[in-house]
Amino acid sequence: MTSKTSILLIVSQNPGIDYQALLSKIAPNYANLNSARAALSRVLKDAVSFGMVAKQNHQLFLTDKGSASLKVKMHDKLVLKLNQLMNIRSVASNPDPLVQHLSVLLERGKSDPRLFDNARASVNFSVDDVLKVHEGVKQNIKHLEYLEKTLENQLSSLRELNFPGERVKHLSAFHEHIPRLIKESSAEEIQVEHSQVDFSTQTSHSLVQGLSPISKGSRAAINAHHLGELTTRFSNQSDLENLRVYMGFFTLDYSPHQVSIRGPSQLLDKLEITNDTRSSENVSSTAPVSEPGVVTKSNSRSEKTVVEGDYAVTLPTFPLPEMPLYISASENKYRDNVFTPDENSEKRL
Repeated sequence: MTSKTSILLIVSQNPGIDYQALLSKIAPNYANLNSARAALSRVLKDAVSFGMVAKQNHQLFLTDKGSASLKVKMHDKLVLKLNQLMNIRSVASNPDPLVQHLSVLLERGKSDPRLFDNARASVNFSVDDVLKVHEGVKQNIKHLEYLEKTLENQLSSLRELNFPGERVKHLSAFHEHIPRLIKESSAEEIQVEHSQVDFSTQTSHSLVQGLSPISKGSRAAINAHHLGELTTRFSNQSDLENLRVYMGFFTLDYSPHQVSIRGPSQLLDKLEITNDTRSSENVSSTAPVSEPGVVTKSNSRSEKTVVEGDYAVTLPTFPLPEMPLYISASENKYRDNVFTPDENSEKRL
């Protein structure tokens, strides 16, 4: 299960790694520790005897010969992946993987001309084939521009027809909108509903206690001017995960951190309530790449960093969503498989 290439890759990424640490990395892929130890010893013996790995005390280092051998293997994998991507008929609808791998090829080739020599002799496609993909991408862009314009007109029509809209506010920011919501809803009372609370039997529940609730089935009806107090009480209820409030034209869905306001889109526009950005989306754009072979996204500059081996290539992301084109089963297995030699090698350990 453990190939020489995978061991060379681990040693390359962890200079000075000792035998036990190396064993711990490959052991989970074997039935027992003895099998992992036997396989590792066999591979290391060959790697050392062929001068690809050098031992210094209890530490292992990749030699120049081992590094050269590993590069050849990685070159072969890159070219193989490019051939696979070009064989996908719908590559123009999802060109990101192809563009990423071509960028790796062209950037790495600048520092290692042997990569270009190997690629020229091994690729199964021509420059004209890539040109056809480029033309297909341009056609998809035109189609997406048409769809975007059509959808924009449809959105305008839906707003004019006063279809339902929705706004999401943080609980803390929701309070300032309550007075205008009460006014625009024209509701004198609100109805409170919770899937786990039957207000017909729990009239003294802490949510509505002291607010003169009136039971209406499993709901409790209270004066609309108590909405602010109800919101405050809900935010202090750690055991309640959600709550629904019916308020004239509007339906309010409470969750622990936010309120979803659903109602006629024209009324919501009149209230000038904007959606709050979720805190989980505020990710730092300066986060480093922590593992080889990982694709990271930058929010501020809209870039991707593609790591191939020990080389990183930064390129802009593409706003093109994948077009709903048919992909055969034989093609689909290559569709989302971005080449990451570290990951592929680790899977073979």
